[in-house]
Amino acid sequence: MGRGPLLVDVALAPSEVRPTWRELVCIVVDVIRASSTIVTLLDKGCRRVYTVRAVAEARALAREKGWLIGGERNGLTLKGFDFGNSPFELQGVNLHGKKAVLTTTNGTKVIKKVAFSRAVLVGCFLNASACCRMALELTREHGTGIGIVCAGEKGKFVLDDACCAGYLVKTLLHTGKEMGLTLAVSDASRAAHRLFDSYPDIQSCFRESGSGRRLVDIEREEDIASCSRVDVSDAVPVLINSNPCEFTPLN
Repeated sequence: MGRGPLLVDVALAPSEVRPTWRELVCIVVDVIRASSTIVTLLDKGCRRVYTVRAVAEARALAREKGWLIGGERNGLTLKGFDFGNSPFELQGVNLHGKKAVLTTTNGTKVIKKVAFSRAVLVGCFLNASACCRMALELTREHGTGIGIVCAGEKGKFVLDDACCAGYLVKTLLHTGKEMGLTLAVSDASRAAHRLFDSYPDIQSCFRESGSGRRLVDIEREEDIASCSRVDVSDAVPVLINSNPCEFTPLN
């Protein structure tokens, strides 16, 4: 290709996203639970998912457009919403051919922050292999690197997102080798990779994290298992518009 190695970087908190990320293919990770919910929505047949930060905006869009509405604040489903921020809860919702708007505490805010990037994908354990392959294909096409941004909790580092980012780094390295690409990893990427490898399984990490403990506290423990499944979906949410943020599936 005549180029040097393609960089894989990780922002372990949203504040680490720099202006240079404008040129990167970005993967947004809010594994417990926004990115897992968005992937599930599209995997179950949703035509479009729109993410917004404000509850009032979500309600207005759903009312005006006739969309389904989902989301949470502090982990709890909002009153009058069709579903919460929960891949487990979505198992009983008919989504085929529909559109939905989603608002969450952390993930939807971070999506807006990186909407300026070359491409924005949503990744989690559920679609890890498909997401990483798509990111690498876009990277090869554009001749740029990959940035994985962890949504965190109200702007701060969280264990579960970092662990998922580490798994994505591991998958990118493996898939990149298969594709004949030379990748270089930042120190943050290497740290996330080591963090993932330090746990015997995903649920162990989730249960140790503040996000996972909160799910137990609010009796949403089913989502720990739901969000920890690996490669059960080929749906890769890709951002196609930024006002509001609009995702369509690539699979």
